[in-house]
Amino acid sequence: MVMTWTARALTEEEHEVLLSDGSAAAALIEDEPPDPKRGVDLDTAWQGIHWLLTGTAYDTETVLGQAIFGGEPVGADLGQGPAHLIGPETVTKISTALEAFGTQELASRVDFAAMTDADIYPGFWDEQDVFYDWLRPAYKRLRKFYRRAARSQSAVLVAIL
Repeated sequence: MVMTWTARALTEEEHEVLLSDGSAAAALIEDEPPDPKRGVDLDTAWQGIHWLLTGTAYDTETVLGQAIFGGEPVGADLGQGPAHLIGPETVTKISTALEAFGTQELASRVDFAAMTDADIYPGFWDEQDVFYDWLRPAYKRLRKFYRRAARSQSAVLVAIL
């Protein structure tokens, strides 16, 4: 089973609806494909990026750890658990942290043997140029997404589908 990570910046109205009715999460997050100005889909690169940001498989204690796994559960199980809602203030903190964490620093943390040993999804860390051709471009999309969401003071809905 393939697990993909997706996120959507919410309008104020969508945020209010979601706060009052968590069942709206499924319809909001499963907008395929996500609007490129309001959404991002990291496909299967999500845990590799998280590992490079945190050095862990699932840490959410740090602001960088919240970029992928942050927020509060909302709504029903979507197959890999419920979506998570990240509030606007936390979105701004995540954006600031990601902006300070450049692609060179991300590259300096690449240790594919350690990622394989830690069973980081999707697990094909021995392929040539996987960082430059796949992880780095996905990370750039993630940074851009959070930058836009922070600028518009949006809450963000994230999910692994």
